[in-house]
Amino acid sequence: MRKVAVFFGGKSCENEISVLTGVMVLNLIDKSKYEVYPVYVHTDGAFYTSAEMFDVENFRKVQVKNFQQIFFDGGTMYALNLQKKRIKALADVDVALNCCHGGLGEGGGLSAMMAWNEIPLASPDITSSSVFMDKGITKLVLQSLNIPTLDYIRVQEEDYRKRAAFLLKRIEPKLKYPVVVKPARLGSSIGISLARNEEELKLALETAFALDNRVVIEKYLPNKIDVNCAAYLLHGDIIVSEPETAFGDGIYTFHDKYEKADSSDGTSNALPMSKKPSVFQNQGGRYALNGVLRDKIRAYTKTVYKRMHMQGVVRMDFLVSGGNVYLCEVNTVPGSLAYYLFCERLMDARAFLGDILEEALALDKKQEKAILHTGILNTVHNPLHKNK
Repeated sequence: MRKVAVFFGGKSCENEISVLTGVMVLNLIDKSKYEVYPVYVHTDGAFYTSAEMFDVENFRKVQVKNFQQIFFDGGTMYALNLQKKRIKALADVDVALNCCHGGLGEGGGLSAMMAWNEIPLASPDITSSSVFMDKGITKLVLQSLNIPTLDYIRVQEEDYRKRAAFLLKRIEPKLKYPVVVKPARLGSSIGISLARNEEELKLALETAFALDNRVVIEKYLPNKIDVNCAAYLLHGDIIVSEPETAFGDGIYTFHDKYEKADSSDGTSNALPMSKKPSVFQNQGGRYALNGVLRDKIRAYTKTVYKRMHMQGVVRMDFLVSGGNVYLCEVNTVPGSLAYYLFCERLMDARAFLGDILEEALALDKKQEKAILHTGILNTVHNPLHKNK
């Protein structure tokens, strides 16, 4: 039976959101095919496992003393007992799944750790994880792929402290108020603000800089709709979901995403039926974009996924205004792994997760390459060593 390590938590403001995704995945993976090992990454950076992690109630007040501290080496997961100074092998991990939102967990750190330990990862690799963690760098990549994205200004906190007046003068001529202010490397809409004038912008920047030293100031689109679209790899083919609405006019905040969510798992906050604009159509009770806009969004999603050599499930967040489409963010570890964009029911996600795990195992076999030993050390002499 395949052994699967499911990572969640992390040193991130999104730790608790990640717990929701992780616990959901732990309970959905088919136990008749896989032996599942929870791996909770605490906010102190330590790794833990426990059979109690299958119940979200055990995370209301995390008591790490009830969990087993672990570490990885060479693909093996070891239990660590610091008091007794003992190490015990728990499992040789066959494949891992990343459910960490934000921080190093989503931003390439976990991908690097799995690559170092030669554990196949059913989630995006180091490159795409690190690139798309930063909203400013994301825009540079999208521009290079000729995919439309909103105008923006990227601000480093150190530069802002030195030249605040210069930056503030650039906003009106380049972006015009109102503008959206976002911490560059946070997700779940944490720290996002709408600024209608210079005074509100100053306050929004201070809020964002309290969470991240890189900030993106973006042009605000009135009368827009947030649209989500996702993709994953199956048997070498890119499967793209139908685009679906996530939010209407205004900014999509943490409160909108999770505290006002319609579903119990905090993933759905679709527009109510009465507010669906004419560019949407009813498809069996689910609303999706019609015509040209739908095709554009799906094409942009597939292009980014393919050109960045991605794997696992990735959700992309778009804004639609009038006849225009803009790609805003690429989420390499989406909430609930975006199962809701591919599955009619929660239980349908079991097969969906199995497909992602099996694809990672198949890709790992194809990517094995030999390491070239150049022998250069046999020809180089230490210049400090004097021949006698």
